[in-house]
Amino acid sequence: MDIDARTLRTFREVTLTGSFTQAARRLGYSQSSVTAQMRALERQVGEPVFERLPNGVRLTDSGTVLRDYARQILTLVGEMETALRRPAANPPRLTVGIVPALAYGQQLARVTHIGRRLLSGVQLALRVMGTSEVHDAFRSGAIDGALVLTVVDAEDPTALLADQPHPERADDLTEVRLQEVEFVPVTSIGHRRGHGRQVVIADPDCPSQRWLPEFLRLRSDTAPEIHELGSMAGVRAATQSGLGCAMLPMALAASPQEADGLRPLPGVPRMRWNASLLLGRHDTRPALDRQNLTETLRQATALACAVHPGDQGRPAAVDVLGGDAAVLGPDPSIAS
Repeated sequence: MDIDARTLRTFREVTLTGSFTQAARRLGYSQSSVTAQMRALERQVGEPVFERLPNGVRLTDSGTVLRDYARQILTLVGEMETALRRPAANPPRLTVGIVPALAYGQQLARVTHIGRRLLSGVQLALRVMGTSEVHDAFRSGAIDGALVLTVVDAEDPTALLADQPHPERADDLTEVRLQEVEFVPVTSIGHRRGHGRQVVIADPDCPSQRWLPEFLRLRSDTAPEIHELGSMAGVRAATQSGLGCAMLPMALAASPQEADGLRPLPGVPRMRWNASLLLGRHDTRPALDRQNLTETLRQATALACAVHPGDQGRPAAVDVLGGDAAVLGPDPSIAS
């Protein structure tokens, strides 16, 4: 096979978006050009790599194999381009803002480790900032990208409880949705009554943190007392100490090392939000940097959402993630 890097990059965009049309839009190509490239690719492979669907495409078994190798090849090509074009002694800086709900220790470590591999030759700097600070940081040039949470879609129940952040995003920023992230409502094991009257949050403008107080307010017609601590580590510690309840990312709530002493909040469902990368619409940074940053954050959030077999069966994980947590009946102490 003689598949060029341009074709592999187009193939990668199609696999990420699930659509020839969206891939063409992101790459700045015409749809006919993307279609022609993918047909030529399938001729070289000798069999289809995509299954055509009414609303897009999905990978065949051969396409899945090709995707994994394409990812490795493009990483090496990116490293080669970086080594040839940039002096190693003075690497360019890429600053990314991350909202507190996605900035707990394990997640920051994942982004850093994956970024070292995919962003070779680039100094990656992570800045934790509130959702309301992201736009000002873009306008001042303080950040090159931001990892935020957005609602899943217009029909999502969270849209009824909290307005979608960044209403001006369509004008100056572009959003790349990376991964749905599940959040779990939790409270302290030793805090049996009244746990719905106090809520601990990390970021008042983040949809994942706004949802629980509003859900409890609508349920009991009384606004709960809110404690804002600014970090997920602080939220977790305060909830463990019995201060109230909180909405934690599943990866944090399921960690036996970090979530000991927590249990599901009865009668309150788990929820999902999109982890999304925001980028400046008119950013002049090379496309390779943007693609590798997107892939870095996509892999990091995907790992955060994965179930690790080694965590199953441990008491703390079972306490937090009990199978009946999402279907427990209403708690009288919340409604009273």
